[in-house]
Amino acid sequence: MNGVKNSLLLYELMLVAFIAGCHRTDSDYATDSGLKVKDTVIRANVIILSRRFDSVIHVRQLKALDVLSKEDTTAASPFWPGVSVRLFYDNVRRNILFPDKINQGRSTNFCSYAAMTHLLIKYHPDLYIHYILSLYHNGEVSLKKKTLIPSLAVRQAAGILNNKGDLDVLHADQLWFLTLADQFKGYINILNLNYDPGDESTIWAGTNYAKFNRMLADFTDDELTSRGSDILKPFVSNLFDYISSELRKGVVVLYLNSKYLYPTKYSLVTLQAPTHFVVAYNMYKIGDMIEFQYWDYGLRTQQLITSKRLQQLIFGVTTITRITDEAN
Repeated sequence: MNGVKNSLLLYELMLVAFIAGCHRTDSDYATDSGLKVKDTVIRANVIILSRRFDSVIHVRQLKALDVLSKEDTTAASPFWPGVSVRLFYDNVRRNILFPDKINQGRSTNFCSYAAMTHLLIKYHPDLYIHYILSLYHNGEVSLKKKTLIPSLAVRQAAGILNNKGDLDVLHADQLWFLTLADQFKGYINILNLNYDPGDESTIWAGTNYAKFNRMLADFTDDELTSRGSDILKPFVSNLFDYISSELRKGVVVLYLNSKYLYPTKYSLVTLQAPTHFVVAYNMYKIGDMIEFQYWDYGLRTQQLITSKRLQQLIFGVTTITRITDEAN
């Protein structure tokens, strides 16, 4: 019994780090370095990979917009009393057209759900439109491998979250993120399993690495590989070489310690714990430095980091090695 209690105390310490890492202020945003790329071969390989799906994605996007155009955008859902019909449909359309703009909002722990949703809409907009409309109209949705039935507390909270930045008016994202946090659970959530007002900013909404990979697997039939964990980092001889090679194979999500990604002079101690998920788009060397390009908080960002900082950053590397053509 004492061992269980000690484990719970360890989890609590990790969760404190997680909550601090998932929240982000305006001063944390990285800016474009403005440097010219020298390693054009690596960059070209990644660009070719990212463009491989462009024509397929465009067809899926048009299909999703066609489904949306046939919706009665004046009919409110009885399952989501706080959700504005106009704001819901405006949000869904915006997501389909601009998946890079998906944003967790201010002062929430929705970072993992935003990263997963960014990937889902970018590569499977036709699946997204099916899922989000089913959830809105029916109060539940069947995924590839799981059925989501959000609690009454979550359904009553969606649409009334405020002081969350852009998320205040993104009602589709509110009901979507709240549902994901409510229905997917990991050990990180064991101290707070049921939603209460304000829990979008607590460990109730937190995500550990295995839970994130499980979400990716449950939403599509895409093939995944992963290395790393919440405690042990990927066991590879050269992390830069490994991530670069994974970027040539598919879409890469990195599980990392955001305090090393966005260091601040106000941090006296940086806890050695992963707290955040970003989607990597490119990584190459400029002299002794590494230029890292990635999606995070609704933005494409790039910054220069050292090899040492890269090692400190990364706890998990998940690669979507095959994006399927199957749709519901």
